[in-house]
Amino acid sequence: MDSNIQEKLQALFVAYAKNLPTKIKTMQQQWQQLSRHFDQANFREFHRFVHSLCGSAGTYGFTALSHSARKLELYLKNMLGQDILTPEQKMDVNRLLMQLVSIPLTIDNQAPIAQPPLSKLHENKLVYIMDSDPEFINEIHSYLDSMNYQITTVKNLPELRHKVDKMSPAAMVVDASDLAPEDINYFQSIQTGEAPIPLFFTAKQGDLLTRLNAIRAGGTAFFKKPIEAFYLSKALSKTCGSSSSEPLRVLVVDDSQSLADYYSFILQDSGMEARALTNPLHVLDMLTEFRPDLLLLDVYMPECSGLELAAVLRQDTLYAGIPIIFLSTEDDRLKQLNAISLGGDDFLTKPILPQHLVTAVRSRAERAGILTSFMTRDSLTGLLNHTNILQHLDVEISRASRTNTNLCFMMLDIDHFKSINDTYGHPMGDRVLRKLSELLLTRLRASDLVGRYGGEEFAVILPNTEGEMAIALSEHIREIFSKVRFKTDKVEFTVTFSAGIASYPMLHDAKTLIESADQALYKAKNLGRNREVFFGG
Repeated sequence: MDSNIQEKLQALFVAYAKNLPTKIKTMQQQWQQLSRHFDQANFREFHRFVHSLCGSAGTYGFTALSHSARKLELYLKNMLGQDILTPEQKMDVNRLLMQLVSIPLTIDNQAPIAQPPLSKLHENKLVYIMDSDPEFINEIHSYLDSMNYQITTVKNLPELRHKVDKMSPAAMVVDASDLAPEDINYFQSIQTGEAPIPLFFTAKQGDLLTRLNAIRAGGTAFFKKPIEAFYLSKALSKTCGSSSSEPLRVLVVDDSQSLADYYSFILQDSGMEARALTNPLHVLDMLTEFRPDLLLLDVYMPECSGLELAAVLRQDTLYAGIPIIFLSTEDDRLKQLNAISLGGDDFLTKPILPQHLVTAVRSRAERAGILTSFMTRDSLTGLLNHTNILQHLDVEISRASRTNTNLCFMMLDIDHFKSINDTYGHPMGDRVLRKLSELLLTRLRASDLVGRYGGEEFAVILPNTEGEMAIALSEHIREIFSKVRFKTDKVEFTVTFSAGIASYPMLHDAKTLIESADQALYKAKNLGRNREVFFGG
């Protein structure tokens, strides 16, 4: 475990144990007041307090206390909505509360918290490539080298088996053409061991049998050649959890600061980026600022419950697809299913093992990412599609307004693209589009947003960027792109693009930014192409 996170978790344990007697005393005082004068609002607050104690005590290892609080919480739940309490009910609550108070405040060594979270292991950067295409090997080699992977190429399966026996790699890239039954059996065997190796299969033929053999061999992904090596290397990096890939972002919403911090630290230790929020009414601002890949919501919170919050988010098209995992001590399966029907994707019962939390969050986020990409991204380039890049522009303008920062919007258009399609064919035109997409993704910052605006036009959102920086960035990418040599059977050729740039707050809304960037792009075309023009400059 990261030593810094370990220290923070230890501090949480100490603080929780130190404050626990005060929490229990507060709970007793709440009940004493309710016994003298019943009030429905105060009773709901008392129930919520007991519910919170049930979840937090179990999380921090006070298992017996958590079980006792759960019994009391279930009894109180049946009394919600009553105008008065009967003498029998008061006696039962007194009895359950006395049982709770009498429990020694000691940590159960068998509790889930006693098990360490998933720490980041030393990254294995070794990749074996079994392929006979030297051009493909060189291309994938160059990308993986830049990601600090150690590449070893092999000629055939016996050599690959020998290499794997000597040292297990982080992943393997294998040509799936003509896989023999014994090859499939071998790959299956290494996938069913304690440490399965991610397998990325490629092949020139994309027929069903070839793809089926790749699946039977335990393939992680299949790519039909020719493929841009950038996309394969990106998929490999994401699967292997490389530090060079962007980490999953998780927003934890829990009214208990202690629990929100605990879950955040666990997720951070597994390599994710996590933030804790205790006031659910601030979620929309945090969604705009942080742009999480997943929400981890406590069900029972004051002012706004997790269920209500999920329902609100599901009504907004911008957040309708973000995965939501509910956290609660609720173990009634019907109520869990009802929560999921209101907008959740999963329901985890407190206390939860750190390993299970990390696995659930990662699998849900990655699955949602795949589904979302089909709806929000252009199938050819992998960039945001027209609708979504414009939605993000509205969000980024709102963020720039709130933070009083600059923003630039850039429109790019490939010069003479119709001539490329007419002369070299549409497959080559597609390759040109993918190459520019790749350059934009690799040369821009993680905070920048890139979309395919339509045809050969691209849109780029540059948050916290002034005009001079945007111009310099466009010049840099344009120069690199102009030196890329595209090859056909008979000829090599190069391609250029033109760009128009507009900025906020010079222009105040998305519509004006788009129109102005488009005017600047039109001017760049008229001035001879292969240049950028800044609107108003």
